[in-house]
Amino acid sequence: MNSSAWDKFLLLGAAVAVIGLSGFFVMKAMGFGETFKMASAVPNDELPDTDQKTAEIARSFVESDMKWETQVKGAAPKPVPLFVSIPIVESGGKLIDMLDPSAPKLREPVTNAWLLDNGLDFLNSAVLQQDPDGDGFTSLAEWDAKTDPVDPASHPPYADKLVMHSRQKQEYKLRFAARPDPERFQIMRLPSVKWPQRDNFYLKVGETSGDKQFRLDSFEVKRAVNNVGIEADATELTITYLPKNEKHVITRNQDYGVPTYFAELEFLLAPGNKFYVKEGDTFPVVQDPETKYRVIKVNEDSVVITYQTGVEPEQTVEIRKK
Repeated sequence: MNSSAWDKFLLLGAAVAVIGLSGFFVMKAMGFGETFKMASAVPNDELPDTDQKTAEIARSFVESDMKWETQVKGAAPKPVPLFVSIPIVESGGKLIDMLDPSAPKLREPVTNAWLLDNGLDFLNSAVLQQDPDGDGFTSLAEWDAKTDPVDPASHPPYADKLVMHSRQKQEYKLRFAARPDPERFQIMRLPSVKWPQRDNFYLKVGETSGDKQFRLDSFEVKRAVNNVGIEADATELTITYLPKNEKHVITRNQDYGVPTYFAELEFLLAPGNKFYVKEGDTFPVVQDPETKYRVIKVNEDSVVITYQTGVEPEQTVEIRKK
């Protein structure tokens, strides 16, 4: 057999071997599903007895209040939040745990808890001077008044935004001029800044002046030596100055000025809008139309006002001169 025939014989043998192996693998693949065929399951509704001890342990674990805490030397364990990192702030070379109620206050005088509960920017050194709800009051003012710093409907009283700039004086000038008859008394109103026109009132006891400023209450007949040494009529009239409900005594032929004081006020939420209020008068605050404000007393360096909203108790506050 020559070499050419031998090569053909080997090639033919290799081809037959390949065909045979291919057939073998095809047969194995076709029977692959039979290899993993599961036997039919036999239904069984029977349940094993419950392990009571194991079940009780599992139930107590589920129902128990799991507390995640970290041990603190010399103190009670401290709760640890699972999903929020603990805010630790460095201040003055010390680390302050904002969740630790015994830690130093980061922003005196407020507590760290108050800063956190209201979501305030405690990392900002000026946080207490900020006004996060835009109601015109700083967070520090809200802390002092125990109001909500992030709710514009909750704020200190608007009276806290009133300031006094000055006290102005005005006189209501009178003179008991004559007694035309036993029942009537002539009382003159003398010119002043507010009342530039002279006027005469002829009043009986119990009657009110034509300008509605005073009422004649009573009289007492008296005589006294005048400045030239002559005994003269010094009868005294008692009047009530109605704007302030004050009693005053005026003497025959002597000028008498009833002092009336005005407070120059400014409402800081409307800066630049200064106004004058007379003692005893009421005045409005635009931002607070439901509240009635009244000036009670105007001192040289302060003014006393009252304010009342609806049926709430009337409040009194003294405002110092700016």
